[in-house]
Amino acid sequence: AGSGPGAGDGPPRLIQGPTKDQLRRLHPREAFRQRLNGSARIACRIRLDSRLENCRVVDEAPPGRGFGEAALAASGYFRFRPPTRDGRPVEGREITVGVEFMP
Repeated sequence: AGSGPGAGDGPPRLIQGPTKDQLRRLHPREAFRQRLNGSARIACRIRLDSRLENCRVVDEAPPGRGFGEAALAASGYFRFRPPTRDGRPVEGREITVGVEFMP
């Protein structure tokens, strides 16, 4: 195995996430009106083009207030560099992403 850029195995890396304004627009309306913070974790697969796909809600807090659905909507704003194996990008690795909402 070599060393330096492009060699070996590497984990996925966050390139870009949603902005505070984007998250504010996705904040569940009733929770926002009540000034309620919330969060959710979603599990997604990383595509070679850095986008996420096949996302599902792992958990949300507080439950039943819409934060899981909001996190799924936010998934389109995330970009991840795919993990590498033997220096080559690997498609389809699942990653869990936390999303926090604050009014």
